[in-house]
Amino acid sequence: MVTTELARPRAAALSRSASFWFIGALYALFLMASTAPSPMYAIYQQRWGFTTTVLTEVFAVYAVAILVALLMFGSLSDHVGRRPVLLVSVALEIVSMLLLAFAPSVGWLYAGRALQGLATGVVTSAISGSLLDFQRPGTNRGALVNGVAAAFGMALGSLIAGALVQYVPGPTLTSYLLLVLGFAVAIPGVLAMPEPVAQRGSLREVLRPQRPTVPAGKGVAFALMATTLLASWIVGGMFMSLGPSVAKGMVHGSPYLIGGATVAALAGFGGLSQLVLSGVDARRAVRIGGPVMILGLAGIATSTVEHQPLVFFAAAAVLGAGWGVMFMGGMRMLTGLASPEHRAGTSALIYVVAYLSAGVPSVTLGVVSTFFGLTAATVVFASAAALFAATAVASTYLHR
Repeated sequence: MVTTELARPRAAALSRSASFWFIGALYALFLMASTAPSPMYAIYQQRWGFTTTVLTEVFAVYAVAILVALLMFGSLSDHVGRRPVLLVSVALEIVSMLLLAFAPSVGWLYAGRALQGLATGVVTSAISGSLLDFQRPGTNRGALVNGVAAAFGMALGSLIAGALVQYVPGPTLTSYLLLVLGFAVAIPGVLAMPEPVAQRGSLREVLRPQRPTVPAGKGVAFALMATTLLASWIVGGMFMSLGPSVAKGMVHGSPYLIGGATVAALAGFGGLSQLVLSGVDARRAVRIGGPVMILGLAGIATSTVEHQPLVFFAAAAVLGAGWGVMFMGGMRMLTGLASPEHRAGTSALIYVVAYLSAGVPSVTLGVVSTFFGLTAATVVFASAAALFAATAVASTYLHR
């Protein structure tokens, strides 16, 4: 049970306002770590000689681990407290960064990304709950910071890692060690924040998995609205796994920086669009985001076929703007379907759809690219994502 008031803070604890912004920054750091490997995948491929299918499987392992963590431990911080969960998650993330930094073979990439996904999945619900605990009463700032911190964190992680890989010695080492330092510095902040959870639950309740639940009588509405997640998370999965390789094939010189900039363009404009349109109604957000996504996807497919890097990055920025608004509107609509007593189960189902939408298509695209090339995979990806985006827009008119 979570109390409505914060537990009495220690004398040296962070204030409620400072804790809110610290938690937002910590979430951004976790998402920076999630995209940091993207510019390095080409180096790993050259070093160990694995196929594009394996590359996308490494990404999918991360998504599946997040999903498992959310389903198994999604309510953990409600029972044992926010601080303990945050501390364990930070520790797991540090270990995963070290595994990736010193990985001697592709098997270690699987292990490092799986552990990283577990840490990110466990911390996600604790951070979401903390933002709601610490946000100013009567505002919806917690949800906004959650989405914006995730988008900008992914953008910065990929861009900074790309620059470090390109220009700093130790291309597959430096980024991870800097992230380890960042997480180590965050530990005192976690210890200093007040603990919002005053009453603790039983171990049996803590270890009970979250059961995915379709809202009663709203199965068709949920299925249609879930196309917003399919559209946005397919885009995210493709850009995190194959996007840097596509961009690197178009540009000669600074390939790893270009690879990092690919993800940064998508996620950065996604975060910016959420900030600009944060006050827009959820359905209207999807109706705005869908056509913008389709326009961006058409640009991605065209620029890949014609080998036009400037058009590719412009299209990635347009796609990112639509992606951010589509994701924001879709999450608001889907969570709004759940009744108060079934929010956890509906949230679990939302995340099942989301991470399957990121993981399964990315592996499928990896197989397509292995046999037919990156250009064919990109066109297939763009067509599928555009179809889901159009369906998502249609769903806002079919169910009110």
